Amino acid sequence: MRLKLLFTFALLLSAPGLLLAQAAVEFPVKTLDIGKISEDTDSVNGVFRVVNRGDAPLFIEGVYVSCGCVKATHSTDAIMPGESGTVTATLYPEGREGQFLKSIYVYTNTIPRKNVIRLKAFITEPKKKQ
Repeated sequence: MRLKLLFTFALLLSAPGLLLAQAAVEFPVKTLDIGKISEDTDSVNGVFRVVNRGDAPLFIEGVYVSCGCVKATHSTDAIMPGESGTVTATLYPEGREGQFLKSIYVYTNTIPRKNVIRLKAFITEPKKKQ
């Protein structure tokens, strides 16, 4: 009985230390401006850096976009404390003109899980062929 009580007490004392180890995600640039691009450009990539400012491994669990004109991929390996990974957004500008701002939702093993980054551009008319 005494051993069981001692074990429970030791477990309770160590639990706060276990709960404190946590990944912390940071995006040094949350809105990436890729500048002016022509509508007849095939595609343009923008790369977001993802930094783990916590003390446990960071995992990107998924990335989702707000439009079919953007595709996103991400680092699949664990991002260790102090290290960085990437989220790459590919913009397909065909059929779009003017200001462009789309959200990319990055889900991680952090609190909160959902992180929002944005891809910005200005899409110009296609160059006229002579």
